[in-house]
Parts: sequence; C-alpha cells; structure tokens
Amino acid sequence: MIPPTAERALALIGYPVQAARVLRDFGLISLGVPDAPMAEVLRSCEVLGFAGALVHPAAQHKIAEHLQLDPDARRANQADAVTFAGGPHGTYAAPEAILGAVQDSRYAARGANAVLIGLSGDLRLGLGLGRLGLRNITVVAETRPEAERVARDLPAGLAAFALTHNDAALRGLAERADLLILTGGNLPPGLAQPYHTVLDLTPTPSRDTEKAGATLLTLPDLPARILSRQIEHATGQRFRPERLTDVVKRLADTEQQRR
Repeated sequence: MIPPTAERALALIGYPVQAARVLRDFGLISLGVPDAPMAEVLRSCEVLGFAGALVHPAAQHKIAEHLQLDPDARRANQADAVTFAGGPHGTYAAPEAILGAVQDSRYAARGANAVLIGLSGDLRLGLGLGRLGLRNITVVAETRPEAERVARDLPAGLAAFALTHNDAALRGLAERADLLILTGGNLPPGLAQPYHTVLDLTPTPSRDTEKAGATLLTLPDLPARILSRQIEHATGQRFRPERLTDVVKRLADTEQQRR
C-alpha cells in the first residue's frame, strides 16, 4: 500500500527501498512505490497527490502504455519520469541528456559521418544525436526492419541508412565514418579504427576500442544529467548535474545491494 503521506512527494516506481532514503538525504521528499499493477499504481499516485515519479529502468517500457508521452518517450515507447500535473505525462530524458553532454564535450560533430549500432531495445538512446549536424548516419540493428524504424525517427533531412549487424556493407560504411555510437551489445570485431571516435553508451563499456587505438568520447556526468532532467520533469525543480553526482553514485550502490 502507498502511504497517505505522499502529497507533493516524488514517487520511485520499482526502485529498491533504499533509493528513497538517498533522495530524502538530498532534500527531495521521496517514497518508494511498487511497479505493478501499473494502472492502479499510477491512479493511486494521482489520488494521493504525488508531484511526479522516477521510473526504474526495468519498468520503463511497461509504464509507457499508461501515459501521455512526449516525442522522445513516444519514439522509444518508454518513459523514465512522470509528472502528474494535468494527468500522467511521461518523458524519456536520456536522448536529450546525451545530446547535451556531447555538445558540451566540444566534439566537432557537425559534418561528421556516424554509425549507430545497438540492439532493438536501446538504439533510441542515440536518436537525439541526429540533431548534432551530422552529414549522415547509418543505423545498425539486429534486423533491417528495426533499423529502418529507428532511421525513420531521425530528423528530416539527415541522410540515414539501415543495416543489420551482419550486413556485408557495414565495414565499408564504417571505414568512411568519423563517429561510432554503441548503445547495446558489442562493436563487431575490427570495426573500430585509430581514426574513429567511439561513444560507448552501454552500461559496461568495453576496452576493445582502446586496443584498436580509437579515441573514446567519454561523458562522465551523463548519469547526473539524465537524473537532473528526470527530476525536473517530475517535480519542476532544477538541479545542476554536478550537484547530483553523489546521488547518482548512491543510487547505483542501492542497485548493487539489491543484486
């Protein structure tokens, strides 16, 4: 049962119980709530006056069908933050956070050729990067229909190609690319070359790109940027990412403890 002290608090849907303590220590009144049955959870959050919610990654796809989604959430068919003002509205903060982090990294992306490689559930992490001013982008998925679906969601006017991981044309297109973006799985062996810049957005980045001599584009504050956007959507409160660095680390620790 959700406690009756929830008014204007932040709901944590599907998070371990220790996560609420982390955010309360930071100064955000937070309460953990279950992630099922999802429709009833959301209805209860509205009735009890929660300001919004953060959604655990494991629940981000199943919550989408119960929300009004903004464009990024609709394209990904998942939501990582919810506001209950005017009905439950969901956002997917990660693509915009990634775009902002790359822009602030000073990587010269305008006019570059890019390859976006991933699995069906994570490729949409890279959709925001289509607004970097790239010349073209090749989307590489497990199947061609999935690659084509992602390519259709890229900005109009950006030349996009759709391939599979095993497509014979991939190596040739990668040789002409400047930026390799990995959202899931692994880069095919030998794909990364010394002249490439590699952005690895997977949870556990591989060291293979360093062995190939490629330049790694690191975004060390990305988790804090994502959390900042999630909190702003859910509560309207803005926090600079650097203020959230310790919060992100402590939230990650709660996940490790749960495992």
